[in-house]
Amino acid sequence: MTTDELGFVLHTRPYRETSQLVTLFTADNGRFNAVSRASRQRRGGNQLRPFCLLRLSWRGRTDLKTLDAVEAAAAPLVLTGEKLFVGLYLNELLTRLLHEHDPCPSLFERYQKTLELVATATVVEPVLRFFELMLLEDLGYGLRLDVEMDSGEPVAAGQRYLFFPGEGVRVYQPGEPVSHLFRGEQLLAIAELQFDSEEVLRSAKRLSRLALEPYLGNKPLASRELFRRSAVGE
Repeated sequence: MTTDELGFVLHTRPYRETSQLVTLFTADNGRFNAVSRASRQRRGGNQLRPFCLLRLSWRGRTDLKTLDAVEAAAAPLVLTGEKLFVGLYLNELLTRLLHEHDPCPSLFERYQKTLELVATATVVEPVLRFFELMLLEDLGYGLRLDVEMDSGEPVAAGQRYLFFPGEGVRVYQPGEPVSHLFRGEQLLAIAELQFDSEEVLRSAKRLSRLALEPYLGNKPLASRELFRRSAVGE
């Protein structure tokens, strides 16, 4: 079977002596791995870089495909500094969270648009928070932040709530741990994807991390560690 489709490279690593193992993301085939034979020795291997829309041809009947041809379908996006780490983080999320060969055309379109926004945005935090929350929605783990999970009552501004990943929010009771504590007005703003204030952005970042944690497992995200090392000048 031979397939031709637009896609992105999420990750590459050396494979045997002259080849690469490439993690790809396409609309109709989702995330999957392919071998690019001898690509480390030929000029075409340079096409296998992230953040560039590619036209990809591959073949194979097993889960591990063989990449036949790669050509740029658009000019590569230039991500530097903080934006580069954001791009690497997006790629790592997709690599870790997507099931192999699971079609996700809406997520593919959202990912492509997010990369374009990151490349041109003055401030990337709202773009990143939007993508994280929509990724959870696309994967079937969407958050219900405007309704209290026990009573069904609407979340109220001025009230304090505990967030339970995979479940929802519940009114905070005095004496309970505060690590998952959020104010009602923050939850309502996040639910509406309104990231107009620094306070809401900080809360959205904390909430997204808590929400993603059960699905990412115990292995730390390499992109976060790279950013941390860069920030401290290691």
